[in-house]
Amino acid sequence: MTPLALGMVILVGMLIAVIVGLPVGIALLGAGVLGYSILSGPTQALTQIGLVLWDNGTNFVLVAVPLFILMGQIIFHAGLADHIFTLAQRLTARLPGGLGISTVVASAAFGAVTGSSVAAVATMGNIAVPEMIKRGYTKSLATGSVASAATLAILIPPSIPLVIYGVWSETSIGALFIAGIVPGLILAVLFAIVLVAQRKHYHYTTNSGSDVPSEGMRADELKGALSVAAIFFIVIGGIYAGIFTPTEASGVGAIGVAVVSAAMGRFSMAAMRRALRETIRTSAAVFIILAGGVVFSRFLVQTRLTETLVAFVSGLDVSPQLMMVALAGLYLLLGAIMDTFGMLILTLPLVLPITVSLGYDPIWTGVYLTVLMEIAMITPPVGLNVFILERVSGVPAQTIFRGVWPFVVAALGLVLLLIWVPELALWLPATMR
Repeated sequence: MTPLALGMVILVGMLIAVIVGLPVGIALLGAGVLGYSILSGPTQALTQIGLVLWDNGTNFVLVAVPLFILMGQIIFHAGLADHIFTLAQRLTARLPGGLGISTVVASAAFGAVTGSSVAAVATMGNIAVPEMIKRGYTKSLATGSVASAATLAILIPPSIPLVIYGVWSETSIGALFIAGIVPGLILAVLFAIVLVAQRKHYHYTTNSGSDVPSEGMRADELKGALSVAAIFFIVIGGIYAGIFTPTEASGVGAIGVAVVSAAMGRFSMAAMRRALRETIRTSAAVFIILAGGVVFSRFLVQTRLTETLVAFVSGLDVSPQLMMVALAGLYLLLGAIMDTFGMLILTLPLVLPITVSLGYDPIWTGVYLTVLMEIAMITPPVGLNVFILERVSGVPAQTIFRGVWPFVVAALGLVLLLIWVPELALWLPATMR
């Protein structure tokens, strides 16, 4: 069997393993080791495992992953998200569909300091969904907006997927963070427009009350929300100005939210233990997926499968834009069978060389893939955000899926904008110091 044929067989076998339920990290690592063992012998396979684990385990940049996760977990377990939501309500109270828009704003803000879509949907599901239903929003609209808005957490920096992408592709993580800001804000505006359009079309969605909060905002709530916002601007502003590296910024952010939580009286050892436990669990899962992806990608390079695929795509008489639209369709299909991190690491060895050969910047590719990951988080049958929100809110997944489709259309609109206007993601990083 030729190396190319071996690569194709191993790739298909690995996909089958993922479809039947094997964890993506284990499937990637197992496929890479098996392929290396057949191609170069068991000794070479074991050597690659040792090299990959050492290289990634001692990578200074990867320290940002557990620290950004810890930053989000502290905010989540300290309960500071309700302050953010209350402030968002006050700011949007006089707008049409103000409560729904405040959910989008709060989810974007919460995501901006956590980088975790899962934490955002779990938190906003507890805070925003009961309030929206009480104010007359239908269950599908309330839950659909929360599940969709929570995906902004992985696009607006700091973003864990962008850190992983940056490490794997050797792209500036600071530039990736800054590149996600403009598309993230555009998507937040599109989500708000979807909410307002649905509120006007379905008049019964607000027939039981006003979107204006009945009580004013307490001074401690305002202080907590503004303190969290200040941490975000310090972290991202420091990266933009070249004061911090992303890893240093993650440390500043984690310490900052711990100090704010303690000052607000929300910090306890029990909450810290829960935050650390979740940080360790999530970081370990990310590390396994990343290590497995690196081993697998190195095996594919040895088989020349990546090179062959790039040459094939480059020879097609199709415009780069249409090729990226087709690639987006492929990601929507992959999102139906695997989790977002697995989808990212699995496809990068093949997709990144293709996008570069088509003339797209690696920074743009990172943002483009992250938006597609957002869509995968709310579309069936996997739809991770939807099933988390089902557990949190008690609303059936079928009802939530009905509510997310207008937001999926809005996100697909952003994908098309990025394909035809790549500068949306590139002009701000170009101004960095």
